[in-house]
Amino acid sequence: MERAKGTVTPLASVFSAEESQKAAKLLEETIGDRQRELDRLRGFASDNTSLVNLVKRLPDELSHEIMVLLGEGYYAERSSKQTVEILQRRGKSLESQVESLKATIADLEVEAKFLDVTAYEAAEGVVDIREEYVEEDNQGTSSNSGKPYQFKSENMNMAIADEDYARIMARMDELEKEELAAQSGSSDEEDVGVDANFGCSISKNFSDDNDYGNQIKDLTQKLEDAKTTYSTAKQPMELPLNEFLLLTFL
Repeated sequence: MERAKGTVTPLASVFSAEESQKAAKLLEETIGDRQRELDRLRGFASDNTSLVNLVKRLPDELSHEIMVLLGEGYYAERSSKQTVEILQRRGKSLESQVESLKATIADLEVEAKFLDVTAYEAAEGVVDIREEYVEEDNQGTSSNSGKPYQFKSENMNMAIADEDYARIMARMDELEKEELAAQSGSSDEEDVGVDANFGCSISKNFSDDNDYGNQIKDLTQKLEDAKTTYSTAKQPMELPLNEFLLLTFL
């Protein structure tokens, strides 16, 4: 089995413990400066709020001369209402600066913590081990073969279901055709059966040649008598069905 290739890198060779400690100290100093600046901004915001509350108590007329700092040594006379509006806008600007500075301090604290941990691990001799990952063919096929086969099996099941449905429908059509043919055939067989029964009755009644000849003579005589009666009396000729059929066959 081929051994996996990898590298072992001491953490101290990448991040020196001394350099990490120095960087952590610099970050801590920067955090201290930002914290002092934050405190100063908060003081400005507090003074601005106090000044707003003071000006609100003054009358809304230009009877009190209030010098409002516009910046770079420029002042202007404003009423108490106008002064409050200017101070409120300045307070919003101070609040946004405070929030931005707080976010910066939070990021610096995270970096300082990372450098402290790195310096400690480098001093303890922690190493970074990295190995090349080689994907085996068997694992690849086994891990990826499930879904395609699953899809194939689902497609096959659907195809089989379609074939079964088509076969069932075809069979139903065949059964309907057979039923129709059987119905038409049964009606034909009934007609043929009547003729066959009459044939059988004739064969049974006239199985003997002598009797057959005698009965033929009797039937002929009856037919002649019936014709005579019909011609004289103008009545329908009555003759049994089997005798009439026998004469018809003759």
